[in-house]
Amino acid sequence: MPEKKQVAGATFFKDAKSIPFFAHFNELRKRLTNYILVLFALSFLFYWEPIHLQIMNVFFRDVFPHLPDGRFAVMGIFDAMTYRFTVGVYGALIVTSPLLIYHIFAFFAPAVKKSERKWIFPSIVAAIVLFVTGVLFAYFFILPTAVEWLVAQHTAYTFEVPRAQEWLAGVSLLLLAFGISFELPLIVFALIGLNVIKYPSLREAWRTAYVVLFVLAAVITPDRGPVTMLALALALLVLYEGGLVAARFLLPHRIDEQYVEAYDDMLMYDNAPTDSKDKLAKREKLKVQAEAAKKRIQAREARKPRTETAETTEEDVA
Repeated sequence: MPEKKQVAGATFFKDAKSIPFFAHFNELRKRLTNYILVLFALSFLFYWEPIHLQIMNVFFRDVFPHLPDGRFAVMGIFDAMTYRFTVGVYGALIVTSPLLIYHIFAFFAPAVKKSERKWIFPSIVAAIVLFVTGVLFAYFFILPTAVEWLVAQHTAYTFEVPRAQEWLAGVSLLLLAFGISFELPLIVFALIGLNVIKYPSLREAWRTAYVVLFVLAAVITPDRGPVTMLALALALLVLYEGGLVAARFLLPHRIDEQYVEAYDDMLMYDNAPTDSKDKLAKREKLKVQAEAAKKRIQAREARKPRTETAETTEEDVA
């Protein structure tokens, strides 16, 4: 058995390289099994009528006032039973989402460098807080406005048959879309922290990023309404910038290194003569930023004790 180590309150393998290949699948199977058991237990609990009615009253608080007789329509005798169980599953998914996030981080934790494992627990907390914040934001601010707008599209010649499954899917996808979208700052932070994408590249390509986020909002908005779409797009822009700001303050050394690397890459691959004023200005700007970054790195190294530097180097190599 590989040696285990307690990291941030959870049990993680000390060295992922020492784990046999199929042991990873065994670990994944155990985590999925545990999560699915909890999910189904809560789903059956939420099927119980008193709890089911409470979930319906909370979930469709802003929908019921617009329904005839305050009720949904089901198309067949078996649909009522199926619908109650589906509501239970959706409710269980929302309640157990923090547990799912924990298992995802715990499964990938062994692959993280020792010097970076200090970020595991804060990342789990941040992921849970961001997801819950996104769901609550959609529930209290977006859902009421979206429902009002959708209902207002009826004319004297149209009426709605409020199908239960359709409304459940629409509201659930709306809450889920905002919950997942609010993870964007953490994703941006992780990409920069793990050196997958350099901070200067993300900062320089902000126009492209904004366009991609607007397109993404249009694609994942479940009700296709302009209110929801615009709100999600603006939220994504704020979250994207928030991720960059968080990385700038929490990972200053890594970002300074990335500025130096970006300038070195430019000298190696993109230093051909050019008459473009914009390109020359970008090169000069990157040069100034890289020189300033080098000075900050040197200043930090001068203040850092030699023993700490040696320990950090050994951890990165491991």
